[in-house]
Amino acid sequence: MKKMFLTGVLALAVAIAMPALAAAPKAPADGLKMDKTKQPVVFNHSTHKAVKCGECHHPVNGKEDYQKCATAGCHDSMDKKDKSAKGYYHAMHDKGTKFKSCVGCHLETAGADAAKKKELTGCKGSKCHS
Repeated sequence: MKKMFLTGVLALAVAIAMPALAAAPKAPADGLKMDKTKQPVVFNHSTHKAVKCGECHHPVNGKEDYQKCATAGCHDSMDKKDKSAKGYYHAMHDKGTKFKSCVGCHLETAGADAAKKKELTGCKGSKCHS
């Protein structure tokens, strides 16, 4: 009886866990080139593994949406002056927005360390822009 109960509990646990595991996104390979700005960035998901997917790939219409930032209908305006939510440049560089931008997160990571701030947020010669 005990064995049957434990088998039932295990089967239930697996049935509950499987959809959650299947829904977990697999990050693309490193070397993702983000070339929509004047200074392209090579993005490595492995470097950012401590960041939850939903911190960058924010919900769209209340659902997680793991699309590229410049996907049509998202941040697809390449006009650097476009400060709306559709502006690609501003989605990557704005500070203090509802969802963290690259620069916003890097500033938080660097804290008061001036050298680290330059390394993580500089336009030229930083870890992001080569």
